Amino acid sequence: MRAALRPHSTAGVVFTVGHGLTRQNPTQPKPFPLSISPKKPRAWMNLSFQVRMDTENKFLTVHSSYCGIFTDEELKTCLCHWDFEREKDRYPSAHVQVYGTSPALESLNEGDDRKRPLEKLHIPVGGKRFRPCIEDVIEFLITERLAEGRDGWEKKLEEGRNRYRRTQLLAAMRRNPDVVEEYLRERESGDGG
Repeated sequence: MRAALRPHSTAGVVFTVGHGLTRQNPTQPKPFPLSISPKKPRAWMNLSFQVRMDTENKFLTVHSSYCGIFTDEELKTCLCHWDFEREKDRYPSAHVQVYGTSPALESLNEGDDRKRPLEKLHIPVGGKRFRPCIEDVIEFLITERLAEGRDGWEKKLEEGRNRYRRTQLLAAMRRNPDVVEEYLRERESGDGG
């Protein structure tokens, strides 16, 4: 993973983080194989984050992220992808989209003028603050046997997930000091649980 300064951004200083970024290619991360063995990979991941300063200009924050799982390096056949866009209007800011067919959705689409395929549904996943982290995606890939894990992956995964959740909790506390005060009052009085 590399970070590259995004040229000519109207949003101030913006970095793109992803695999295969260079000065010549600062915005389009390249997919990487999901394999730890010399065997041909079964799946590929395309991952990118756009990072910039928050509205108070104090903290780096993820403005958008994308994590797609594909069966090919050319990214033509997608299994699913997780998206986050901080200022999303029409759809949930954090969502997952799954590719495939669904008899239930086909039934629901009957008589509907929008007839959306499964991959066009934006399934909410935790909102801006409690969206999935990359460790959640890695756990999904390993437990569903779409990728192999190295020895000790569970411990490393949990360490990374705990760091992410702590950062998100601190950000939530900064944005909601009244909730923190309420919790501390309840804790002192013995009512908090």
